[in-house]
Amino acid sequence: MRGICKLYQCECDLRESHIYPKFVIDHFKKTGSRFIRPFDMPNKRMQDGLKKYYLSERAEQEFGKREKWFAENIFRPYLSGEKKQFQYDENLYYFSLSFLWRVLINQLELPSIKALPYYQLLEEVELEWRNFLSAYQYPENPPKINLLFTDRVKSHDLGVPGVDYYFTRTLDSTIVSNDRNDFIVVYGKFLRFVFWVTIKTKSDVNNEFLLVNPIGGTFHIPQQLKDDGMGSFFMNRIKEIEALPKPSESQQNLIVKEILKNPEQFATSDAGQAIYNDHEHLNPSTHES
Repeated sequence: MRGICKLYQCECDLRESHIYPKFVIDHFKKTGSRFIRPFDMPNKRMQDGLKKYYLSERAEQEFGKREKWFAENIFRPYLSGEKKQFQYDENLYYFSLSFLWRVLINQLELPSIKALPYYQLLEEVELEWRNFLSAYQYPENPPKINLLFTDRVKSHDLGVPGVDYYFTRTLDSTIVSNDRNDFIVVYGKFLRFVFWVTIKTKSDVNNEFLLVNPIGGTFHIPQQLKDDGMGSFFMNRIKEIEALPKPSESQQNLIVKEILKNPEQFATSDAGQAIYNDHEHLNPSTHES
C-alpha cells in the first residue's frame, strides 16, 4: 500500500505496523487464549493485535531494533522471574516513546479524540515525539516517560473483578484526562508493562522510581507509585472495562470449548492464574475454614 510514512513523512510503500509489538502478541497468545478480543467488540476474535498502515520499511527497521532490545533485555527476563533489577541504556527510552507515539497517532485518528478541546496540544506533542524518533531532535522539555512493572495482585479492596487480569494480561491504550482537562496523559500498556507520559498536570508528582532516563539507568522491582492521578485512573479504567458488554452466549460457548480442549494447561497458564486470582479476591469466604 502506497502512502505517507507517519515517522519520516515521505511517500513510500507502507508496512502494516503493529501498535503493540508482535513479540507481545505472540506471548499473549502463548500464555492464554489463541485469540484477542477488543474491549469494544467482545464478539470479534482476532488472531493478531491492532495493526495500521503507518510506517515505511525504514521506520519498521528502526523501531524493530529497539523492540528486539526490549524483548531480550527487559520483557522476557522480567516475565520469566529471573531478575528484579534491570540496567538499561538509551534503547529503553527510544522503545518506550516509539510505543507511546504509535498509541498517540492511533488515538488522534478517533473522532472522539478529534472533538476534544486539547486536540491541538496532542498534535503538538506528536510532532515533538516524531522529531525525536526520526531525527533525535530533543524538545525543550523532553517527555518524562513512566514505566511501571506489575505483578500478580495479591490483595486489593477495589470491590471489582478483573484487577489482576488488567494489570498482568490486558493490552490497553488511551488518552487519559479529567473533567477540567488539566490532567492529560498518553497511556499504553501490554501485559505487565505500563507506560505513560503526563502531558499536562497541576499536581506535583514525583515518580522517581518509574521514570525512564533518556541515557540509561537502573530499575529496581518492586517500584513505588506516588501518583494520585494515575492511581484514580487505574481504578476507574478497570471499572469501565468491566462494565462493557461481555461476549454473546455463542461466543462464550466458543471460549469454554477452547478451554476444555486442555483445561489443565489453561489453569496453569498466565491467563488462567489471573482469572483464578481475581475470583479468589471476589469470593474469599468460599475458602475460609
